[in-house]
Amino acid sequence: MTAAANEDGGDSEKSRFRCLDAARYVVAAAVTVLILAVIVTAIKVVLRLDSLQISVHNRSINTIPIMSPPEPEAALVLELQLRGENPSGRVRMYYLNITAYLFDNTTSASASTDPESDSVLFFKLPKDIAVLQQEAVDSSLNTNPPVKKNMMDPLYFDMLYNGSRFSDMTLRLDGNLVTEVTSEFNRTRPTTYYCEQLLVGGNPNDDASKSSEDVVCKQQRSAAPP
Repeated sequence: MTAAANEDGGDSEKSRFRCLDAARYVVAAAVTVLILAVIVTAIKVVLRLDSLQISVHNRSINTIPIMSPPEPEAALVLELQLRGENPSGRVRMYYLNITAYLFDNTTSASASTDPESDSVLFFKLPKDIAVLQQEAVDSSLNTNPPVKKNMMDPLYFDMLYNGSRFSDMTLRLDGNLVTEVTSEFNRTRPTTYYCEQLLVGGNPNDDASKSSEDVVCKQQRSAAPP
């Protein structure tokens, strides 16, 4: 009887230890999951609150008429200056693979589902925009190669080539906005900016170009890819 009792007592002790070990594992796992959830939530908040601001200097896109080689052919060089401002003190931001579409006031840039067909002109920006924390970057951009008549609405081409200027134009920018917390963790979203009521045409040294205020572009973010 004594031996049996001892065996029962030993089994009971082992069972209690096994229960304690299991409880410790459960608590440790729960704490780990909680910590990970807090970290992920904090990172999502960081990424959600910050947004790159884009503006067009002097509200202007200037045009320079040229004769383009190799065979002399009338062409236009469009010049604009974009400013990217990063208000965040925590993340770096990059606006990549940017396509620009120029709309007149008869077509809604935001409603267009086929901007290549609906716009007066479209072109790829020659470089990306990268902005560190709480900094601003000015990017002077021009169309390269130059825009020839068959690349845009011919009516607008002729008038711009002859020195005319158009008001109330909208520049639509489609690209990918990357918000980087660390080099290992970032979020990429398709992002569109609408820069409205721009002056298009004329020389950058004209008084109209120099005296205009910058235009802050409105932002529209698409859902992040899965």
